[in-house]
Parts: sequence; C-alpha cells; structure tokens
Amino acid sequence: MNTGFLDLTIQRSCNQFIKCLSIISFLFLTGCDQPKDKPADKKSYYDVKGFIETQIAFLSEQKPTVSKQMGVAGKKEERSTKNVDWKKELELFVQSDINKPAYSKSYVVEKPDSLTVIYTLKATENLPVRYLKIQRDKVSGNPVSIQAQLRSENKLYSSEKNIEMHCASHSNQWRLMSYSIKGYQKLAMMDQKDFNINAQVSY
Repeated sequence: MNTGFLDLTIQRSCNQFIKCLSIISFLFLTGCDQPKDKPADKKSYYDVKGFIETQIAFLSEQKPTVSKQMGVAGKKEERSTKNVDWKKELELFVQSDINKPAYSKSYVVEKPDSLTVIYTLKATENLPVRYLKIQRDKVSGNPVSIQAQLRSENKLYSSEKNIEMHCASHSNQWRLMSYSIKGYQKLAMMDQKDFNINAQVSY
C-alpha cells in the first residue's frame, strides 16, 4: 500500500476539516453576538433582593453599631457590636425575594393603597415565602418597611420565620434602622424551639 499517498489524503482531509471547523466557529460566534439594546429582565414583583443587596453594600462600608436582643428557647442575651457580616445577617431578607420566573403566577397581589403592596401565596402553591408586604415612602419610593413570612416543613422538620425591617432617610441616605426575626424550629420527636431577634442600627 502506498503509505505516502494515504498520509497525503489524511492530511488533506484534516486540513479541510479544520477549515470547515473555523468557518463554523466564526458563524457561531457571529450569531451569538447579543443585541446592543437588549431589554432588561422584567420583574413580576417588587425587587426585594436588589434593595437588600444595596443596603448590604452600604452597611458593610459604614460599619454602624448594632444592638441586639436575642432569645432562644427561653434564654435571653443582649449584644452590641460593629463587627457584623451583613451578607449573613440579612440573608433571610434576601431569601424573601419572590422574583423568580417560576413564581410569576404563584402570588395574589393586593394594593390597599398607592404605597403598599401585599403578596400572598396562593393556596394551590407550596413555596417558602408565604407572605410579603412592602410599604414605601411617599417621596423617595424606597421601602419604609418590609415584612415577610417564610415557612418550610416536611416529615422530619418544620420552621417558620417572621421577618421585618424598617428603613428611613438619614443624612440624605436611605438606611436600615431596625429589624427583627421571630419564629420557631421543630424537629420530629423533639420540643419546638422558639427564637426572636430584635436589632437597632445606630449610625
């Protein structure tokens, strides 16, 4: 067998393949260019996550003093500190955001007045955020208060967390002023443990 001819044939085939691959890659990359005027994702509900993340960035920079009163299973403790991991501290509030595509038709929306909106989970749905209420400032439109109830349960474990925060303008900046977390946790075959946290933020 003429191996030289075979090698030449293979080389030509490889060259053609590489050429075709280059053309396909070019067309793919060209076709994947995103339009310059791509519209922003439309949110079905109030953007709680966006607001909380803005507060987390601000609080992490400012490092205000937080005074806490905590109670777990009847035991109470008070603490005051500037050393707060705000991402962890406000994690439950981020979790109360309901702007997920799968949730777009899961809540009943009520507007008692022009500054208040209430989202209540439909009876046919089973999602962690059962209730969310936003009250906004008349002038700035920023949240004056955010309230939510998060609940999860299965055969081995159940928990409920009622969270609330209050905000106000301070030195021309919209700021978190206080927040609270109250609820319970219960494991199967064990007593329910109630807990509560009340915190004041001083700048």
